[in-house]
Amino acid sequence: MESVNNPLFQEIFKSENEIPQEYKVPEIHQREYLLNGELVVWEGEVQEIYSPVCIPTANGLERKLLGSVPNIGPKEAMEVLDACVKAYDNGLGEWPTMSVEGRIKCMQKFVYLMIKERDVIIRLLMWEIGKTLADSTKEFDRTVDYINQTIDALKDLDRESSRFQQAEGTIAQIRGAPLGVVLSMGTF
Repeated sequence: MESVNNPLFQEIFKSENEIPQEYKVPEIHQREYLLNGELVVWEGEVQEIYSPVCIPTANGLERKLLGSVPNIGPKEAMEVLDACVKAYDNGLGEWPTMSVEGRIKCMQKFVYLMIKERDVIIRLLMWEIGKTLADSTKEFDRTVDYINQTIDALKDLDRESSRFQQAEGTIAQIRGAPLGVVLSMGTF
């Protein structure tokens, strides 16, 4: 750690009060997790999230604390999985039986709410993974575009499947449906 506290590094890294306001991010301490469609208050251990970016302090250079998240254990993870399986209900749950239009509206609402938090998310990307403002902005906008393109592809697929198809004398209408519970986990 001696090299990190080298006077040269002290000059490179800026103190909290030298960081421009438009690049600052508030500490976010998440104390809830999602279970059965509800946010459940977490009273247990948390995982602190630190930036790879260091800030000079009285103790030398230290990684900036960005916040913390619940550190749920195997018991809670299984409760979440069980709730997801129950919600899917072998394809008879609310989401799998919802119309394509209904699922699209849910995703559009999600994108709308995500865009409302655009500036904070972009700054968090900068601080958490060390991307530039331009790269963080591109990543956010690219993600929104990808979701919107996926929605458009689903609309096209739904229009195609609303037509009857004929193959070898059989007339059929083919419809898609959610297939089950999945885990999607980002890097950070």
